Amino acid sequence: MIIEKSVQEVEVIALKMDPPVVLEETASVGDVIRKMQEGRSGYALLCREGRLTGIFTERDVLNKVVCVEGALARPVSEIMTRDPVCLHEKEPIRSAILKMHKGGFRNIPILDDDGKIVTCVRHKDIVHHLVEHVAQHVLNLPPDPNNLPNKREGG
Repeated sequence: MIIEKSVQEVEVIALKMDPPVVLEETASVGDVIRKMQEGRSGYALLCREGRLTGIFTERDVLNKVVCVEGALARPVSEIMTRDPVCLHEKEPIRSAILKMHKGGFRNIPILDDDGKIVTCVRHKDIVHHLVEHVAQHVLNLPPDPNNLPNKREGG
């Protein structure tokens, strides 16, 4: 099937992805949230000396910042998710889907051969890819592909 082939053969780096929000892990939570808002992003990748050290997401804002006294002034390194699950830029989309499903993630950082940040794949990026590349195939399927008519209709 075309969907299976697409997710098994297309590299994750081929997806259309927005530029990542990348900041130093020493930034304050408030600054990170502002940068996420400016970038219209649901995540920020945090690094030290150019190396990924963590990820901070909108879920972290809800679960670790809202209603916590002084949270916005704290360094993001205190509440980010350290050593996040990552993908290599050459891995297939299938790997991203499996890791997202297994870990319950919506964002996975993508690294190059040197371990440097390339971007971050979001669940939305995968959905958009599938809609763009397999929609025509899916939309042209009969209501029940296993129940095709035996003869042509009409005269």
